[in-house]
Amino acid sequence: MGKASTERANVLLACVGMVAITPCGGSPSSPDATAVVDAAPAADAPCGTGCATPDPGAPGPYASHTATVDLAFADGKSATLTLYVPDTAGPLPVVVFLHGFQLTTDLYASYGTHLASWGYVVVMPQMPSGLIGGPTHVQLAGYLGEVLDWVAGPGNATGPLAGKVDATHIGLAGHSMGGKIAMLRATQDARPRAVFGVDPVDAAGSPLPVSATDYPSVTPELMAKVTVPIAMLGETTNATCSGALCQACAPAADNFQQYYTSATGPALQIEITGANHVSFLDNPSCGFTCSACPAGTDTPATSRALTQRYMTAFFNVELRQQAAYRSYLDGADMANDVASGAVTTAHKNGF
Repeated sequence: MGKASTERANVLLACVGMVAITPCGGSPSSPDATAVVDAAPAADAPCGTGCATPDPGAPGPYASHTATVDLAFADGKSATLTLYVPDTAGPLPVVVFLHGFQLTTDLYASYGTHLASWGYVVVMPQMPSGLIGGPTHVQLAGYLGEVLDWVAGPGNATGPLAGKVDATHIGLAGHSMGGKIAMLRATQDARPRAVFGVDPVDAAGSPLPVSATDYPSVTPELMAKVTVPIAMLGETTNATCSGALCQACAPAADNFQQYYTSATGPALQIEITGANHVSFLDNPSCGFTCSACPAGTDTPATSRALTQRYMTAFFNVELRQQAAYRSYLDGADMANDVASGAVTTAHKNGF
């Protein structure tokens, strides 16, 4: 496998204000407001009931840098991995984040930077793709398995992640198709300990008829195989559409709500009010792919900031066992966001 890597400094200096997040120098609903940040718990520090919990929507205490690694897969295809590496000693928990259909990892850079500021190693693979003739979902789930092999093995032995990785604490996250591939991998791999879907879509994503063997449906057929905690966050603006050539970006029959409804393990559901399928990208106006999704009524910067808040809290709880961060998922802090109208939420099966 190839391992050419480059590094650049990537220090997060500003924080983002959002609905129901304490600002400094702006109203709570202003996406450009700057938030007050207390020091986050150390990477290995427990945070049980009653401990101080800095807002996980604000930047954490760690500077970070990025690196890229070219990873060759067993079938001859390859992926460029963008790594977000906290500037603190390891071992650190890992989040592997998967991009959506026909999208690129740079559209999610703020997620990598934010999680790294909280002490997570973030791995974002640019998967092989193609509108027609690209890898099947089964192949993509296999590639994700090879990424996990690399993270826990050679990636942690040499190169930019040497000594940084805690391979016993791995989480998966993904947007759109990436959310489905993360869930599909979780049905067959015991290494991921939690999965966070960002408007995950269970549809095949191809304009042509496809094989159910190559593009298996996860909801509801495979959900009983997902035993780890999941958080499914999304929107309903793009659940339906109209017109002769209509194809909803996140159709209701295959959207985030279906993962939650079919979940047999601990599950959390969050709907961002008024968001659309591409609100979660750093650049919601990303070109032809993004133009296919009708706009929502939200402020995308606020939707992204809320998503990063819940994602960080979720992994703090599930990968670090910092129970006090549950407040931002199903406790008082989440209740504040619900009361503000920013989100609606539900949880079940002991979440």
